[in-house]
Amino acid sequence: MLVVCGSVSGAPGVSTAAVGLAALWSDLSRVLLLEADPSGGVVAARFGVAQQPGLASLAAAMRHGGEVTTADHVQHLGLGVTAVVGPGSAETATGAVAVLSAHADTTVAALAPAVIVDVGRLFPGTPAGGLLAAADVVLLAVSPTMEALDHADSRISALRDAAPGARFGLLVAGKGPFPVDEVGDRLDVAVQAELPRDRWGAGVLAGRLTGRGWRRTRLARALHDTVTALEAETHAPMDVAS
Repeated sequence: MLVVCGSVSGAPGVSTAAVGLAALWSDLSRVLLLEADPSGGVVAARFGVAQQPGLASLAAAMRHGGEVTTADHVQHLGLGVTAVVGPGSAETATGAVAVLSAHADTTVAALAPAVIVDVGRLFPGTPAGGLLAAADVVLLAVSPTMEALDHADSRISALRDAAPGARFGLLVAGKGPFPVDEVGDRLDVAVQAELPRDRWGAGVLAGRLTGRGWRRTRLARALHDTVTALEAETHAPMDVAS
């Protein structure tokens, strides 16, 4: 399963949510976090790990052909998460993401039974377009504000066209003037989770805080049902987005 996490505008916590989805997977050996944001990665800096090996080394291996061994390109974050981290440089990240996009439905999809991909902002012409096209599930993080919903509304049709085989879901992040059900109705996309403002939960998933009880935080509890649904879909036929 290839799960793409992104946003249309703003910074509604895509990377934090992607880390949380990977960290909450019931069998951590079966999930891989892939940071493929063309604007540059943040996970390595947040969790204090090296940028190499990572996305750049993985892209180089794919470019040269031959068998790709996932273990050669991962870093081990706290929380038990295994990740291919992105370089901080946007120039390096853009080139690496473009290479991965060209191999999205073959090599990338085979990196692990479940690959959770953080693509950052999904702008027109993004180098992550191939990853979007190969996605089984696309989770869009959106804030329940007029500005964010206007941007998402203007892009959702094009995103559906770009990912014709994917099921779409919304991660509604934070508070705003619009209730969650209205957000889903306006975009005609099911709300997968409502992500609360949670200093402790977000701090742990961003590498700033630690604590063994983090799974009981409001943010972790909000993401848990999404993980359960995704794991169920690995054993069931996918619904194609309408």
